[in-house]
Amino acid sequence: MASLRPLAKRFKRLAPLLLAPAAVVLGQGQAKAVLNVNIFESGSNLKMTVTGSIAPGNAGSSAALPSDCFGNGSLTGEFDPTDPSALCSGIDAVSTFADITGPSGWGGTGYLFPASSVTGKSFQLFPSSYNTGTSFNPNFDQYKNTYALDPSYTLGQPFFSSATFNGASLAGQGFTQTGLIGTWTIDGTTESINVYVAPPAPGPLPLLGAGAAFGWTRRLRKRASSASITSPKA
Repeated sequence: MASLRPLAKRFKRLAPLLLAPAAVVLGQGQAKAVLNVNIFESGSNLKMTVTGSIAPGNAGSSAALPSDCFGNGSLTGEFDPTDPSALCSGIDAVSTFADITGPSGWGGTGYLFPASSVTGKSFQLFPSSYNTGTSFNPNFDQYKNTYALDPSYTLGQPFFSSATFNGASLAGQGFTQTGLIGTWTIDGTTESINVYVAPPAPGPLPLLGAGAAFGWTRRLRKRASSASITSPKA
């Protein structure tokens, strides 16, 4: 029987090609920073989390005056008659706003303020439907289509923020759509903010793909190595 050593060498040459797709996926995932806002039910409570990052130099700019949420955590539906589309999470902090472009809101009709508990840094999001009711001070119009990050956040670092509303539910707050509800782009940048309503945004699938590719290559190498050192039978 001919030696299987050439086969082992062929597997060795193929290894970089097997890993290449995973590397491409990982590279694409790191090409643009994104913040994901997840609104979902956690047991008997309603919870929001904000995760991701914003790249250095891409926080945007705005003429809106620095402000806060006047309390820790809030979630107002797009169709609430007096205070539509306001989302705040994390420990409240006076922050500088930047302009965004995107949908008018994320659905829902309810009003939750303040949160039962919050963690992480302050995050605020006010799409175009903010301040459309009849009881607002016109000075608040400047906050339409804006978002704000905690001033202590370092751009490029992982961001985390959350707010939990005890005893609340998606149905109770008038949410009828699920999945990716909308994407807001930070003006003048390629950065974006996604809002998901149950279930939470998908996990790091690119990493799982890379792990599978590594595992597959390792098994091929082991099989080829074993074959190459086996003595041919007479």
